[in-house]
Amino acid sequence: MLRHPNIVVSSAGVFHAYHLARGVQAAGYLQRFITSVFNKYESGIDKRKITQIPLGAICAAAIRMFPGTTGRLASYLVGDDIYDRLAANYVKEADILHVFNNQGLQCLKVAKNNGAITVVSRSSAHPKVQARILSLDASDNDLNRNINKLLIERHVAEYKLADYIFVPSQFVWNTMLQEGIPERKLRRVHLGFDPGRFYPGEKQDDVFRIMYAGGLSKQKGISYLLAAYKELDLPNSELLLVGDEYPDAKEIISTYKGLFRHIRFVPQEKLVHYYQQASVFVLPSLQDGFGMVVYEAAGCGIPLIITENVGADIRDGEDGFVVPIRDAKSIAAKLLYFYQNPQSARVMGLAARQYVHQFTWDNYHYELKNHYDEIWDGQAL
Repeated sequence: MLRHPNIVVSSAGVFHAYHLARGVQAAGYLQRFITSVFNKYESGIDKRKITQIPLGAICAAAIRMFPGTTGRLASYLVGDDIYDRLAANYVKEADILHVFNNQGLQCLKVAKNNGAITVVSRSSAHPKVQARILSLDASDNDLNRNINKLLIERHVAEYKLADYIFVPSQFVWNTMLQEGIPERKLRRVHLGFDPGRFYPGEKQDDVFRIMYAGGLSKQKGISYLLAAYKELDLPNSELLLVGDEYPDAKEIISTYKGLFRHIRFVPQEKLVHYYQQASVFVLPSLQDGFGMVVYEAAGCGIPLIITENVGADIRDGEDGFVVPIRDAKSIAAKLLYFYQNPQSARVMGLAARQYVHQFTWDNYHYELKNHYDEIWDGQAL
């Protein structure tokens, strides 16, 4: 058996980066965790192994102040590049370098030159597939299209350099193969949820409450949920949307003003209380490599409605329903079923809770270690 690998993890954002770093630390392999601004409330990571590089995040925040969608896109292009170039100074000691997509091109080059094994995490569909899916709902200008082109080129360049690409779902896996990524590079790692934080509770009223959690954006298919709910006009019901409003969806959301209740931000530790008061959870994404909120909601015993492009493992007809993308009528039909069949909703919610208990963060850490060990020992080569 070889000595254990020294692993450097680099992430400019949150994503599931803290869970990844904790998993690497639990395995005894963490050499360094590079991030933009470390959240001091996160635990389980040796502070001596954390390197913070805030400049890229500061620049990205300034760029996002520009109105419309251009600022957000440009912030990824500029902010992540600044972060990556600075982070590249700290990866030379890595036996395995694990970066998040769009944030590691220079880091990968340096690590490869030093003989390291390189891993990229991709949490969404292949960017070319993602662009095609979203193009039907987008009204981008030439500048946005050019920025998107540069971002896609950067993503693809990282895939070429990477020895392995970790993906969270079969949906993402399939899009990677579709775009010519060799299957030998792909590794499936199930992300998870915390069952100690997300659990059933007593509902305080008899309102049929439909809940959505996540960014309110076109990519999340929010317009189709709004259209479905408006079509039904259900007595004693409520649509609760939890999450920040994205610029690309402002106009759509404004047309449904007064139809829903909106809470912009809920801390993780309080989110469970909103799930517990919901009757059904809906994630109507056009593409979503892994909908972590799906497992959180299921952990609270809520039945689910998701689209076929949400990369969460749920069983259609048992834990809830899987519907096509861009299909408000299908969403409406499934909502009406739960409204008219509360006992079936409870049964499906219980089934969902039992099923997702296999997808905990402990399980994620276990899968991570197995992948790293196979890669390091050469068993997968």
